[in-house]
Amino acid sequence: MNISSKNRKEIRIVIIFTLISIVLGSALSSLNSGHVSLKSIVTGGLVGFCISSLCAFGHYAFLYRLRYLPFTTHLLLSTAYYTFAASAVMAVNFLLFDRSHDITKWIHSLFSATLLTLGLSFTGAFVLMLRRMLGPNVLLDFFTGRYHTPVEEERIFMFADIVSSTTIAEKIGHLKFHVFLNDYFYDITDAILSAEGEIYKYVGDEIIVSWRVSDSISNTRCIQSFFEIKKSIEKKKQTYLNKFGFFPYCRAGLHCGPVIVGEMGDFKQEIAFLGDTVNTAARIQEACKEYGADLLVSSELLNKLQVPRDYKVTSLGEIRLKGKDKPMELFGIKESQTEFPQ
Repeated sequence: MNISSKNRKEIRIVIIFTLISIVLGSALSSLNSGHVSLKSIVTGGLVGFCISSLCAFGHYAFLYRLRYLPFTTHLLLSTAYYTFAASAVMAVNFLLFDRSHDITKWIHSLFSATLLTLGLSFTGAFVLMLRRMLGPNVLLDFFTGRYHTPVEEERIFMFADIVSSTTIAEKIGHLKFHVFLNDYFYDITDAILSAEGEIYKYVGDEIIVSWRVSDSISNTRCIQSFFEIKKSIEKKKQTYLNKFGFFPYCRAGLHCGPVIVGEMGDFKQEIAFLGDTVNTAARIQEACKEYGADLLVSSELLNKLQVPRDYKVTSLGEIRLKGKDKPMELFGIKESQTEFPQ
């Protein structure tokens, strides 16, 4: 069974959360009993496992589906569910394994545990939401200080925007166009994350995605990502037509090279990419319209990839991009069964 990169990441998070819950449950059980014993360790570990399982089930069964709610609403709902799940498991544990059935002890223990789980639940829910807002890798990079001091990296960039977005905005109105864009960005996110892409920035109707070169060369994830985006939109084409009267059709440019990566800003910080590589990728995307291509890739990137046989690669020759002194060879790439629009 093939498991996508996105699902592997989610599985790793669940495993880490489960292990932490087991260790924490064993420690608290031993502390509560006043001594360390095999029984307290096993019982506490089982409680931690059950709590983490219920929390993971609730998160992926319905809380994740509610992620489009306002930040505070989603945070409070998540905190409430995690706290309820933990309290319910601990209450069952007391009834099944505490032989004394001391009601005073039961109330005191449950109240103390509920306060603890409330704090942990709020913290966990907040971190998960922050991870989603910033991006999983960005949050980790900020936490570890990886780019606190600027470094140079080899990166792949994809600039993708929507064809005729100005016309669409004029036809449906700017408020409805915002909903249109938001739906589009939501619908293509899985295709990007499954290809290990990092969403760097949204600029109007344009999305900028990045990959580390060392992570992406072996299986051409960056190219696969673009065609998965196209397929994701094609599946929902009728939904867009019914809701807006239009559907998003995107084109993209891909390029790789050295960039400077570092934290930037004060009250509003971000991890920024600076360098000619980023500008060139943007110019390649702009050339898509001129040459009637859905996807254009620079020779610098293509030379580092082993493109699968199910992709058709066509050289456009040496192209002088806008704002560039030296010409660059560009290649159009499409899946064998598809054609570029005329």
